[in-house]
Amino acid sequence: MSLWHIAWNYLWNRWFTTAMTILSVALAVGLISSILTIRNETRKRFEEEQLAYDIVVGPQGSPLQLVLNAIYYMDNPTGYMSYSDYLRIKEEEDVAHAFPVGLGDTYNSFRIVGTEKDIFDYPWSSDTQLDSSGEYKKRYPFQIKEGRFFEQSMEAVIGERVAEETGLTIGSEFSGTHGIADLGDHAGEMYTVVGILKPSGTSNDRAIFVDLVSVWELHATHDEELEEGHSHDDGHDHAHDHETKEIHKEDQKITAVLVDLESSSYRFTFMETILDDYKCTPAVPIIQVTRLYDKILGPVVAVLKAVGYVVVIISALSIMIGLYLSIIQRKRDMAIMRALGASAYEIFGAVIIEAFLVTLIGILSGWVLGKLVAILLGIYVSQTYGLTIYGLTTSIDELKFFAVVAFVGLFAGIIPAWEAYQADIAEDLQAS
Repeated sequence: MSLWHIAWNYLWNRWFTTAMTILSVALAVGLISSILTIRNETRKRFEEEQLAYDIVVGPQGSPLQLVLNAIYYMDNPTGYMSYSDYLRIKEEEDVAHAFPVGLGDTYNSFRIVGTEKDIFDYPWSSDTQLDSSGEYKKRYPFQIKEGRFFEQSMEAVIGERVAEETGLTIGSEFSGTHGIADLGDHAGEMYTVVGILKPSGTSNDRAIFVDLVSVWELHATHDEELEEGHSHDDGHDHAHDHETKEIHKEDQKITAVLVDLESSSYRFTFMETILDDYKCTPAVPIIQVTRLYDKILGPVVAVLKAVGYVVVIISALSIMIGLYLSIIQRKRDMAIMRALGASAYEIFGAVIIEAFLVTLIGILSGWVLGKLVAILLGIYVSQTYGLTIYGLTTSIDELKFFAVVAFVGLFAGIIPAWEAYQADIAEDLQAS
């Protein structure tokens, strides 16, 4: 009978203690595995989107809030800036592409994003991944699954998640709500769905894209209705005024400008230009998101990892105590094995194998538990923020942690194994 078989039989004979020890290891591994998976995957998704644009320009306010709103469609806009500023920014020497963004309205909690159709042809690039030709890989997050892109006012292109959760299809009509909170809808003004985007694993999946002119027209109407509500009816035909009213783009407002520079090395020079020549706030997405992780999410992850390591230490103590008590109970059995020819090294090895098996099963069980938690959290993150989390991915950080747990588990078996190695055969055989 091999030492592995002997070790397995001993573990099985005290299955309840073994199961509890494995569970403690699995909880520690599962906690750390799920934390690392969610952290790494969310960071990857944020980085994919933040690398799409070099600079975000917006009204004066918080740079982080500006980035979260303009790129990820989270939080409130920091205010409004002039569309004429966008036209000037677009003509700056270092600017390769620039796209205006107007946020404010929602439909069933999904953000309505006013922009211009040129953005649909813009590829996102990676600063880390190269293709076969040595060029940075390009991603096209705006790809039509059904229908087409908008071509005129009051046409909408919706993300894949929007279509799933609202049931909107090509030809469906809907009315947006003014602002994030329920500030009243644009009654009588209906968008028509003309396109549905392919899933991209980005915040675009949870957005509704419309022409900026649509946003301006609706808000012009909304402002007129508010004015009418505070004034007496003078018999004037306001509806007719709206129908004949012309939208002058240069006089309109937007919430941000997404800027792609000729080279990323121009970022800080361009930021100085914005600060000097415009009454606006420039923000580098990659810097703002990194700060978000370092200042807010970093400490949270560090605390949870610390908790995980404490559980690992407790698990190691459980392994050591369980094996030690088992050695005391099995002294006579081990003495018989020694009398039948087993060496002290083989007895030592059998106990170490027990510690290894408990640790290994705990790691595998914890990996499964951690991935299950990551998948469930990934579903929530996807539905809430539109970021796709691949819960089954295993990072280098996780593998390093598994190696630490395996080492700690084996180390915990050394003391009980040494106790078995030093056992007195004659004395243990005489024990009843």
